[in-house]
Amino acid sequence: MKLIYFSFEGTPQELDASEVLRELVQQQSGTVDTPRRTPRVVADSDSDDAVDFGWRVEGDIPGLADEGQGTVKAQLAFNPAAQQFIDFIAETSSWESVGVHGIKRKTWQEGDPLDYSGYLRLRRKGSQFGGFAYAFASTGVINFRLQHSDEIAELAPDAHRLTTGHRRYRVSMQIRDERTLKQALALAQLAYDAT
Repeated sequence: MKLIYFSFEGTPQELDASEVLRELVQQQSGTVDTPRRTPRVVADSDSDDAVDFGWRVEGDIPGLADEGQGTVKAQLAFNPAAQQFIDFIAETSSWESVGVHGIKRKTWQEGDPLDYSGYLRLRRKGSQFGGFAYAFASTGVINFRLQHSDEIAELAPDAHRLTTGHRRYRVSMQIRDERTLKQALALAQLAYDAT
């Protein structure tokens, strides 16, 4: 076993602006299909220097309410599989009666907007079961309303069993490329059909 340890020192803006750090953090074993996105450049008010804070997602995310667009796009800025995540949301939100929602925080009151900063809840309208999938834009992780089984392991080899959290949501996987996107869509279809 090989252990590599890195220590980085700097302001959050300096760390965010570091292309070397970004490449190190985004490295994963295997092939990763990284979409090309437009760099998002923001002026640093203290030094008037242009600082790259990630990537800009062009256009609206299909199926997502206007109130959540900015928050979710900001989360996707550092997700190397942002396009595949958007493709997942676009496909699943096109299914009959599916809505993509934020969540109501414990302090939520009538008239407050939903919170899109944690995860997105994909829900079949009229279903008594709640969401069939919970999607985290920043990481591409999707938790499905499924129980892990041999069938699921065969259908989606990159999925894994969750041992914590709600007992109904025991299958999770991360969308990293086109292959894992296809697996996630297959699991989403199973979860959708079961709700």
